[in-house]
Amino acid sequence: MKIGIVKHLNARPLTLYFERSPEFFPVYENPSVLIELLKKGELDCALVSSIECIRNEDRFDHTKIVGVCAKDIVRSVLFFQNEKETGVPKQVFTDKGSRSSVCLLQCLFHLEYGKTVEVIPTDAKEISEMMEKGNGSHLLFGDHALLQTPVPGYQVVDLAEWWNRITGLYFCFAFWAYPKGKRWDNQIFLTALEYGLKELPSIISEEKRLPIAITDRYLKQELHYIPEKKNLDGFQLFVKTAKELNLL
Repeated sequence: MKIGIVKHLNARPLTLYFERSPEFFPVYENPSVLIELLKKGELDCALVSSIECIRNEDRFDHTKIVGVCAKDIVRSVLFFQNEKETGVPKQVFTDKGSRSSVCLLQCLFHLEYGKTVEVIPTDAKEISEMMEKGNGSHLLFGDHALLQTPVPGYQVVDLAEWWNRITGLYFCFAFWAYPKGKRWDNQIFLTALEYGLKELPSIISEEKRLPIAITDRYLKQELHYIPEKKNLDGFQLFVKTAKELNLL
């Protein structure tokens, strides 16, 4: 079976089992690409942006028993506000890999300021180059956000922390989705997570791009993978706000 695997550190506890099991053929991509492959019938299941589960609920089912979740800090979904731009920026260059992150940013501007912002999907490498030149405000997600070094002239805002401050709720960034009519037992996703959590020490030790202490805190404290009530309530508010803004 072909299964879509998000190629970022935050997904490893959910995906490692599928990567190592011979009955599954992993396809590695960003969630925004995986949802398109799922639409084309090229995947049997994929870990995709949570908002895409709602946008495509007529075609796909999804499980909320596990997911990529955060409470008040996520570290890997960051808004870089250019300090030269006063107030709400007219546009934000957004990492094109994750659609939930982009939609969340739009919802946050609406809830905080009552305004909307134009988003321009952009390659993460190009975003880093623009930041080095001090051009524009930006959104990065996943490993691109984790590995982005501080750039003078930018204020960094963690979107999960921003969401928690405004709503008092938590957030769900990704869920497993699969075509309607194809039965998946939720237990397989729990089994995969249990395996991934047991392998956390090796996942952390194999991550050479970040200090071990940061990786350890990121995967063990800042992220969690079984949604709590405040995650699910937060997700429902997110969907409601996105619907009001015609973002679905």
